[in-house]
Parts: sequence; structure tokens; C-alpha cells
Amino acid sequence: MASEPHAAKKIPMFPLSAVLYPGGVLPLHVFEERYKKLSQYCIDSGSQFGIVLIERGQEVGGGDARFPVGCMAEIIQHDLMPDGRSNLLVLGTSKINIEQWHSDSPFPVASVREVHDASTSGSMERAQVVLRRFSDFVESARQMGYQMPAVDEDAISVGLEATELIYRIAELLPAGPFDRQRILAAAGCDDRLTVIEDQLRGLEEILVTRDEKP
Repeated sequence: MASEPHAAKKIPMFPLSAVLYPGGVLPLHVFEERYKKLSQYCIDSGSQFGIVLIERGQEVGGGDARFPVGCMAEIIQHDLMPDGRSNLLVLGTSKINIEQWHSDSPFPVASVREVHDASTSGSMERAQVVLRRFSDFVESARQMGYQMPAVDEDAISVGLEATELIYRIAELLPAGPFDRQRILAAAGCDDRLTVIEDQLRGLEEILVTRDEKP
């Protein structure tokens, strides 16, 4: 099934050099003036905001180019400091497509649509196979001396639907922001699994190459 779009709405936006997935948790240290105002607005109103990866440019100062797919974020913990800086802990709630950017004053705002990617009948089974493969990769990496936490497949997948499990696997996968963006931007569960499999294949090849060195 295709992704299911929802009605567009205008929300505050926080461009970052990081990618947040639905179900993922991200700590933020907020110090730039416009994002102090964004944080205070969202805390006072109980509003969510969007997080989107910066394609080119810097987090501070504006003038950056941003990817067109991001994630809604809910503030689940905040620590406000007297000077207006804050430490936030945010939870990703849903994928969003950014349709139009508006003013960056007093903070960035965009019109977005939430997208809930529907799964197919085989998505869960395929996700469990990918999780097993990732678990095997982690075990091999640990045996070769890489510092990685062990993967408890049952604990990771318990109570999750296919869409949630796929994002959970993506969260665990060691990947840079642009690879993470490719996973987030994938059009549906099956395409997302294909991107994860491609990235996992590259990680497996790194282990094989290292193991073959004398």
C-alpha cells in the first residue's frame, strides 16, 4: 500500500544536522535566539514542531538548504535555563513532507503534511529477517573488537507493528545523517527496508574486508 498523506498544516521547524525517526528520541541543546523562541512557544502551547535535516549550510545563522522530508517532534522533557537556553528531549511522532517554507522570523515555519507509511502483508516477516541479519552483523562486529551493544531481537520487536519495527531497526543502524535521511525519505515500508538492506550490506562488506586483511 502507498503512504497515506494527511491535511497540510503550518508548524514551527527546527533544521538540524541530525535526522529524527518516528519513535526515536533526540536530545537538543537550544542556544540560538530563534530556537529559544521556538522552544518556549512549543512548551507554552503544547505544540509539536518539525525536525528536518540541513542539506547544505550550517545550523546557526540561517541561509541553509533543507531536505523536503522530516519528522514531527514532541517535547517530552525540558530544562529551561535563566538565560533562555534549554535542554530538550524530543520524541519523533510521524514522518512529514515539507510543502512550503514560510518566514524564518521569529523562527522557521513551514507547511507540512504528515505521512503514515502503510505496511504490506509481508512487511513484518521481512523486517524480522532484516533484524536477525542486523543482529548477526553486530555479533560479528563485537567479536572483531568493535564496541557495539548486543541486539536483543525479542526486546526490540515486542509489541511493535511492522512500520514501528522498521524505524527501530533504522535507529539502531550505524549510519551518518545522509544515509539516515535516505531511510526516512523512502516511500513506504518495503522501500525503507530495501534502503536498510543496502546500507547493512555495505557494513557487512566492511567486516569481510577487515577479516581478510593479514
